[in-house]
Amino acid sequence: MKRKILFIDDDRDFVAMVKLILETKGFDVVTAGSGEEAFKILDGKYLPDAMILDVMMAGRADGIIFARRIRKQDAYRDVPILMLTGMRQATGFGPMKADPTDPVFLPVDVFLEKPVLPETLLSKIEGMLAAKTHQAG
Repeated sequence: MKRKILFIDDDRDFVAMVKLILETKGFDVVTAGSGEEAFKILDGKYLPDAMILDVMMAGRADGIIFARRIRKQDAYRDVPILMLTGMRQATGFGPMKADPTDPVFLPVDVFLEKPVLPETLLSKIEGMLAAKTHQAG
């Protein structure tokens, strides 16, 4: 059975590239261009094995808002989230010294900066899925 990924990002070219990489590795990928679009997909009872999301969409921190909302819903609370963003590149801020994930402010499992090597992205996704499987078992 294919593992399902919900990928939320408003950069269509980037989405197409990452979707191709993931599908080549056997993932079933559903995409959304915003948090609201993603909620519509999830309301249709779609249960992904993992989610990938951008921080900045539609000119605001839509990814952070989405992550906070989704973590409050029982059905999706334990779905691993990888945040993949070019925020530092776009703002000119240098790399952070520490992992910015935080259970309240930024409730995601993995945080990666764009651009990211396909091998790194795949490795992080596989790691999240393995940890989820290990916790469930």
